[in-house]
Amino acid sequence: MVRICQDENQLFFHFFSKPTDKLDILLERLCNSLYDVLRPLIIHINHLETLAELCTILKTEMLEDHVQNNPHELVAFETVAKQMLEDVQERLVYRTHIYIQSDILNYKPAPGDLAYPEKLEMMASIAESLKKESISRQSSTTSVASEQSTSITEVKENGDVQSSIVVPYTNAPMSPADLHGMWYPTVRRTLVCLSKLYRCIEKTIFQGLSQEILYVCIVSLVSASQAITKRKGPVDGTLFLVKHLLILREQIAPFHVEFAIRETALDFSKMRVAARHLIYKTNKIFKLNSDNALLEFLVEGTPQVTENYRDSKRDVDNQLKRTCEEFIRFVTDSFISELNAFLQKASVIVNLAKEGDAAKVSLRQQPFAGPDKVHGVVNTSFKQIKSKLPSILKSMTLYLANKDTEYILFKPIKANVQQAFVQLHTMTVENYTEEDQQIIGCPTAEQVNLLLSASY
Repeated sequence: MVRICQDENQLFFHFFSKPTDKLDILLERLCNSLYDVLRPLIIHINHLETLAELCTILKTEMLEDHVQNNPHELVAFETVAKQMLEDVQERLVYRTHIYIQSDILNYKPAPGDLAYPEKLEMMASIAESLKKESISRQSSTTSVASEQSTSITEVKENGDVQSSIVVPYTNAPMSPADLHGMWYPTVRRTLVCLSKLYRCIEKTIFQGLSQEILYVCIVSLVSASQAITKRKGPVDGTLFLVKHLLILREQIAPFHVEFAIRETALDFSKMRVAARHLIYKTNKIFKLNSDNALLEFLVEGTPQVTENYRDSKRDVDNQLKRTCEEFIRFVTDSFISELNAFLQKASVIVNLAKEGDAAKVSLRQQPFAGPDKVHGVVNTSFKQIKSKLPSILKSMTLYLANKDTEYILFKPIKANVQQAFVQLHTMTVENYTEEDQQIIGCPTAEQVNLLLSASY
């Protein structure tokens, strides 16, 4: 059709020198015939990829390339191409809404989708084997290269050729957490959908759709995290959610748009209260003064216009923050739950002693706070840390695969444990004798730090 419009224009101006509206009407009819044929096909396309490709073709190749290069010859075609582009975009938005509900929100995960941490462990073993293979291949390549470099040096001394650089073979495997195939399916679908929509529709429409897509994706991730928690425990469930929320936050950063929208709604809560008052004051409906019940209903029962700002990036960050806090709280409790319980009880006794007679209320004389009891709490907490710390660190490495991220997440856990032991040490010094302190054996801050700093 582009070629026809160009040929018709060239043919017309070959015989005539002045433009006419009749030529434009002829070309519009020809282009409309193309539109009448293609539109029924467009509105029956269901695949997002096909619709996105059509948008790219119409927007980039047709309008930006052909029409801009020949604006006078393709006026009629430009009008029809814009109509087709609007139809494709409308169909794309409609199919996106259906895709969000069917393939993201209502996605039914297969057992393999929730096989965490087994999937990551399998990929880690594969990466380790590839790493070993790469090291062995690199060592063999280096030995061959050393022989070649010797011969090159000899040739250079003769002055026949210039120096050469030998590059050893490297094939560093990617981290399992960075492989797209290891992402949860709804995360992959969300990011693919956003990437296709970004260049196909207007930014305002994209912002509204991205808000919905990211919200639904977070819901699906929370649901998957809960399923993994039931199957493997809170550590795997929360780390799974942290991992994929970090992926979402990182992958949506390149989109140069605001992921915030303004929602306007009507608040009818005052109308309900005003209607109830109107029912109670039916005898005042026909009063001709300021106490008229009907007038009061009209004034006080007017719906209020409210505006809410929703930011999908902030939703991702807030969910990530809540999940990290949940992980920190669980790991801290798994390390020092008994110690925290003792500190809470002991703090009550210490506060009572400060308010009243310290001689009558003594911490060391309480049944739960004897030196032997406190020593048992310290030993239990130390054993819990020693037994559970390696598995926690291993899980964090497996899911996050980034030392900086692991350090940031583990730092508040470490601080909580250190603070608890410092509080215990202060309490023993103030409320127990030196002999009792030796029995309790409370570790110093350096000892606790050394225990927790084995890998960080």
